[in-house]
This record gives sequence, structure tokens and C-alpha cells, in this order.
Amino acid sequence: MRYVVALVLLATVHAQAEDVFKIEIGRNYKDYSHGDLQRRVWELERAVWQLQQKVYQLESHKPVAAADTWLCTITAMGNTYTGTGASKAVATQKAVEACKNARGGDGFFCKDAKCEQ
Repeated sequence: MRYVVALVLLATVHAQAEDVFKIEIGRNYKDYSHGDLQRRVWELERAVWQLQQKVYQLESHKPVAAADTWLCTITAMGNTYTGTGASKAVATQKAVEACKNARGGDGFFCKDAKCEQ
């Protein structure tokens, strides 16, 4: 019986959580009755719970990094240099950088990248 009550209570709390609960800032807590303070604690717990659920939801939907689907190659002076990336531009830039780095910074022959996806 306890489990049924707990499940009904959880379902009720979850259904209530659909409407965003807004906290009002109190001014003078000395004028609050014991019941008022208990209600405020419940409201704060509810708002924190909603915030926590939203954070969990946002964390579970983290964007996945795009896969390196482009491959670009540059042939310069008999050597082949490659670069991969999520876009053609990124893969081309990586291939050019690899070519320049291998040639001591001279990028004169590091042109005409051939790319495929």
C-alpha cells in the first residue's frame, strides 16, 4: 500500500513539475509563521527539483561532435599529405597544414587538395 501511495505522490509531483514553479523572494522572515516557513521550504525544494530535472535533461542531450567525414589529400614533391574533418574546409586546411609542416613552413607546393566524402 505504501508503494502505491508513493507512486501516486511521485506521479502527482511529476505532473505538477510540468508547470514551472516560480519562487518569490521573501522580505521579512520574522513575520512568517511556522506553517509559512514549511510551505516556503516545500516550494524551494520543488523549484530545486525542477531545476535539477532540467539540468539532467540538458546534460543528456549534449551535442555529439561531428565525425570526420571528409578526407583531403595533397601531393607535393612526390609526398602525399592528408587531412580529415567534419567539413571539406576543415579537412583541406588540415591537409595544407600537414604539407606545410613537413616542408618547414613552405606552402608553395601545398595546393590543389583532392577531397572526398
